[in-house]
Amino acid sequence: MFNVFKIPRIYYSEKFFTILGLIFLVSFTGCGSFAGSSQNGQTQPAEPENLFNIHAQIVADESIRTIQFHRLGNPASAPILNLESNDQLLLRFEHLTFDSKQFRVSLTHHNPDWSRSSLPPERYVNGFFNLTLNSGKVSQNNRPSYRQYSFTFPTEQFQITKSGNYLVKIEDADTGFLVMTLPFFVYENEGSITSSVVQLSVPRQNLRRLHRPVSQFNLPDFVDQPQFDLEFYFAQNRFWGRTKQADELDFSAPDHVQFELSSDEAFIGDYEFRTLTLDELSQSDNNVFEAFPNEIPPRLILRDDAEGFGASGFINLDRLGPFGDPDMNLRAGYGNVVFRFEPESKPDSTESLHLLGDFNNWAVSSNNKLQYDDDTRRWEANQIIKEGEYKYKYVLVDGNEINDLHFDEQFTSNRQQYHAFVYMRDPNNFYYRLLQVQSFLSD
Repeated sequence: MFNVFKIPRIYYSEKFFTILGLIFLVSFTGCGSFAGSSQNGQTQPAEPENLFNIHAQIVADESIRTIQFHRLGNPASAPILNLESNDQLLLRFEHLTFDSKQFRVSLTHHNPDWSRSSLPPERYVNGFFNLTLNSGKVSQNNRPSYRQYSFTFPTEQFQITKSGNYLVKIEDADTGFLVMTLPFFVYENEGSITSSVVQLSVPRQNLRRLHRPVSQFNLPDFVDQPQFDLEFYFAQNRFWGRTKQADELDFSAPDHVQFELSSDEAFIGDYEFRTLTLDELSQSDNNVFEAFPNEIPPRLILRDDAEGFGASGFINLDRLGPFGDPDMNLRAGYGNVVFRFEPESKPDSTESLHLLGDFNNWAVSSNNKLQYDDDTRRWEANQIIKEGEYKYKYVLVDGNEINDLHFDEQFTSNRQQYHAFVYMRDPNNFYYRLLQVQSFLSD
């Protein structure tokens, strides 16, 4: 039995360091803060709660498809980089046009809550602050044609010098239009983490299993006051927008800290997905009910999905991340894939149905809203998807709230993937260092 120190969302000591940071920055730079602020002083518009992604993660260009972002040589890995290693990250995406374009790449440094840190680019990038992606590779499939772009970093000309949370920003080099931002992490490999997942015996949400990640961080020698300097977070299934700060901490041991989530903050332990495996863009594919191969891209009507049926059971979430597993071969093609869904009851007038998945950045938009078809008596949505394997869900949206559990089967068994993060506030340089990261699976 250990003494539990339950913390509020922000420590008192963080306020202290925030005040110091404000004094320093106002005195010497006249702008910014340790805790970060909204960009351009503008109030952000209301967005659906319970988001899968962080607020800053966007894919603004509908022609951008088939994103992959992982460690070079390990397509199944999350975009997490060891600062002291020679590892690199690989970002690949495809632009659905034959025309050549140039894209400009830059990085921004962020706090654990994804507000901008006070560090200017010259403090976390050594070399060029912007790089250009030229031309891309032309597809060998012309129904439709597309170009594939890739960017590998760090390099000698583009080195990262600080740990922490980052966004990679992709802009149209001709117009300056921001087309995409994606998060990644750089850690220092200081200290070590061991983790497990506790399944709660008393479920609280509609008989759903609940998971409480429990971790121990073995302290590096330079951490003198862990109760003031460290923060701990957990993320489930690489949905970084749902990262939760550990709210039960034990600092009683001199050489380690135990951190975990309270029962009130526990994750859904039987969170489920449907899967789509698209091997062929024709009716010979087992998932395709009807195909129209003469259209560009070929239209593929999938077999019906029904509420309460179709959860995929075991999915290797350590392999299948939030962008799926598309076929990156330049001969592989795209399909105009039609999903049909039969819920048990009609949504209320204030509610809408949406199709979210690896193929659309898990983001609610008008483009993935389902419409009722009187002829088929099904709710339908279509998505442009490349051959490959993908996870997806039907979700219910009511105002600014996403209910992604409404159509689940509830009693499925599927392992969940977790990441544990340990941050340290640096009071001298006014930014958050990311000391260690661990990935682990539930039993």
